[in-house]
Amino acid sequence: MSKKQKIKYYVILFIFTLIYWFFDLTPINLRDKGFFIRLLILSILIIIPFLINLPQKKAKSDESNDQEKDANNPFGFKNFKNAQIKITSLKDIFKHGSGLIWIPLILAILFLILNLTSAKLFQSKKYAKLLTVEDGDFQGNIAEIDFTDIPTVDKQTASRLGSKKMGEIAELVSQFEVEPDYVQINYQGRPVRVTPLRYGDIIKWFNNRSEGLPRLIRVDMIDSSVELQNLPSGMKYSNAEPLLRNIRRHLRFRYPLDIMDDPVMEIDEEGIPYWVTPVLKPSVGWFGGLDVKEVILCNALTGETVKHKVGEIPAWIDRVYSANLILEHIDYYGKYQSGFFNSFIGQKGVLQATDLYNYLAIDDDVYLYTGITSVSTEDNSNLGFVLVNLRTKQTNFYAIPSADESSAMRSAEGAVQEKGYTATVPILLNINGRPSYCMALKDQAQLVKMYALVDAQNYQTTGVGASIKEAMQNYDISQSSRLINEPDADEDQLVASSFQGKITDLSSVTIDGNTFYYFMMDNGKTEDSTAERYYENQIFSAPVYLSAKLAFLEPGDQVKIDFFAPQIVEDSELNDSDLSGRKAIEINAIEIVK
Repeated sequence: MSKKQKIKYYVILFIFTLIYWFFDLTPINLRDKGFFIRLLILSILIIIPFLINLPQKKAKSDESNDQEKDANNPFGFKNFKNAQIKITSLKDIFKHGSGLIWIPLILAILFLILNLTSAKLFQSKKYAKLLTVEDGDFQGNIAEIDFTDIPTVDKQTASRLGSKKMGEIAELVSQFEVEPDYVQINYQGRPVRVTPLRYGDIIKWFNNRSEGLPRLIRVDMIDSSVELQNLPSGMKYSNAEPLLRNIRRHLRFRYPLDIMDDPVMEIDEEGIPYWVTPVLKPSVGWFGGLDVKEVILCNALTGETVKHKVGEIPAWIDRVYSANLILEHIDYYGKYQSGFFNSFIGQKGVLQATDLYNYLAIDDDVYLYTGITSVSTEDNSNLGFVLVNLRTKQTNFYAIPSADESSAMRSAEGAVQEKGYTATVPILLNINGRPSYCMALKDQAQLVKMYALVDAQNYQTTGVGASIKEAMQNYDISQSSRLINEPDADEDQLVASSFQGKITDLSSVTIDGNTFYYFMMDNGKTEDSTAERYYENQIFSAPVYLSAKLAFLEPGDQVKIDFFAPQIVEDSELNDSDLSGRKAIEINAIEIVK
């Protein structure tokens, strides 16, 4: 390739690289894995001209023809189809281009080495220490909440409410749409979801860009009220901007070296919108263990930016750490406490976050909630749960064995199974001193029809109602019924028990809209004769959602049941008073024996 052709090639490559970066917005930082890979590819493109041999000698009769073709070949790549790569052997690789082939080769080797410095195989302990977890006191840390303060609006419901509100104002809905973000924050002591508008299309952007986006949507998560909040001036910087005022591009051009997480919209106590963007830095090896070190605060109206170090962040900011980053650190903490190999061989003490999570508003901060379960079990139960402050990263673990979120959702759905409602992802509340899941129940049109509360430790204890108040009343009744059947604190500890026998009597009862089956059994079989005698003619109860087979049971059916009950005393001490006036035992599993 001639010198002129090389110059043109590099000019084109430079322009292409700038255009690519304009849209890709990769940080120019060697500690960013994406940038390192792109740098490696660019180094290969740079040395290509030194590896290509274009025929240079032409017959005189051909020169005139070539000059005529130059008009159709503005870049000067003549006879490119005849180009030949000079590389014919490993030896030739290091001859061509004055050794420039070493550049991508060295970068590739360096990339592999730097990757090893942050490999979980060698740095598992450091990954586990990315999150500092303290034991929490549930009743001390999480105050009981009145039914009038329970947030029930999830993201999907907020989106529906916001779109409905937008449809009421013709001049807005004709030009703008609603961004689907609906980020949960605390605003003036209330949990709300906020989201900006966006331009309807490129033409509407062109017509309105000088004024900017005129409003944002704020949805109150407690009373479902929606406000199209007016702004002092139009929002000039947002995700809706396609060019230089796009918030990601605006921040990248101001901070080209920083590794940034996604910007999140928040509003301060005066209602001014800001984009909160965490700045990440690897803390394990060269590439691994990304964690927040700084926060960029950008005024969405003016584009002015300021950086705050972690620990110096204004108190009104709620979302410094993203949910994905926190969940990643929770899994690191649970998996690598005992080293890398234990995380998949043996898995002693290996924990992980459950699939579902939600947010709680506590003391004007937003916390991420998720359950913690063992990786080696599939019993739909949690060993406890964590709350992580999304502003400070303070993490508390509550060692409270409970049903997982999916089980609680199925329990709530089972309480109204005839209606076919689906439950939203629950939030965790302190109700009467007990951890309780709270969720909405939606119909097929995704409209909220009812609300449900489920005891996290005993998910068969539920309360449903058309309003939060009614659900809490039914939940209190269900809790009272459970407490009547529970032994006193000074009685023996409950132990897992099972009993197999024939149903002698069966009836169903509806309590507060929930169906329960009560039955008695005889000819039972257990591991000791004392238990057999004790459980004959014992009354057992089961909610209908425990098993669909309950509705088809009849007297005479042979079943096996599992339940928790006090330790049976010795046969010599068993008297008539022990066999009379006994409370119904609530079972937790039933199986029909053929």
